[in-house]
Amino acid sequence: MGRAAEQVIALAQIATCPGQLQHNLERHLEMVAQARRAGAHLVVFPELSLSGYLLAHGVLEHALRLDDARLAPLLEASREIALLVGLPLRESQGGISNAAVLLEGGEVRGVHRKLYLPTYGMFDEGRYFIPGPRLEPLVCSIGRFGVLICEDAWHLSTAVILAQSGVDALLVVAGGPTELDGGEEPAGSRRWHWIVGATAVTTVRPVFFANRCGWEEGVLFGGCSWAVDARGHDLASPAPPMTETLVVAPFSRTAAARTRTLIPIPYAERFDLWRASLERAGA
Repeated sequence: MGRAAEQVIALAQIATCPGQLQHNLERHLEMVAQARRAGAHLVVFPELSLSGYLLAHGVLEHALRLDDARLAPLLEASREIALLVGLPLRESQGGISNAAVLLEGGEVRGVHRKLYLPTYGMFDEGRYFIPGPRLEPLVCSIGRFGVLICEDAWHLSTAVILAQSGVDALLVVAGGPTELDGGEEPAGSRRWHWIVGATAVTTVRPVFFANRCGWEEGVLFGGCSWAVDARGHDLASPAPPMTETLVVAPFSRTAAARTRTLIPIPYAERFDLWRASLERAGA
C-alpha cells in the first residue's frame, strides 16, 4: 500500500445531549481536536449528532439551516480537517430533513438527506422529517463517499447504487438503539456488525460505521463504532458499546480498488434484472 494513497478516518462515538446545541457543538470541537492529533483527515459523527434523536416535536425548534451562524465554529474547524456532522436540516422549500452534512475548507461540500424514515416500534421519524429525494456521492479532498444514515443501510440496494456511482468507501452514520441481553456486546450492535460486514463484501468497499452511545429518554444507544476494509476485515476494532471514544482507521483508495480488481462483484451487477422485476411489479 503506497504511503501517498493512505488517509486516516476518525469515527467520533459520542453521547449527544438532546436539544443542547451549544454543549453538543463543544463536544464536536473536542473530538475534532482529538482527531487532528491522531492524524485524521476526516472525522465522522453519528446521526443527528448536534441535536439528539428523540426530539419529537422539538425538532421544529432545533432544526438548523445550512447558513445558521451557530455552525460557524464547525465550518472554521473544517479548514483543517473534513467533518461529517448530523443535524435536523430546515429546508428552504419547507420541511425538515434528517441530514448528514459534509464540511471542508470552511464550506459545505455536500448533504445527504436520510431516504428511509422508520415509523414503527419506537421510531416515529415519518411524522417529523421529510425523506431525501436522491442518492448521490459526497466528495471531499480524500475521496468520493457514499453516505447512509441508519435505516438507509438496512436497505442493501442503497449501498449497491452508491457502489455503481463509483464511491471509494461508504460512511454509515447511525443513532442505533440497542438492548442489554447478557451477551458480550448488545444485541443491536451485533445486528449492526452483520449489516456493516455484509455491505462491505457485497459492494467490495470499505465501510466506516459511526454510531452514538449513551442514554436518551430511557433509550440506550449501542455505540460499537467500527471500520472494515473491502473484504470485511477489521480496519479498526469495534469501539466499546457504551463509552464515548474516537475510533481511528486507515483508508486507502488504492487498496480498495485493488480488491475490486481481484473480486469484481460490483461490476457484474445485473441491473437489467432489476429493471425487469420493477416493470413486472408495476413500480
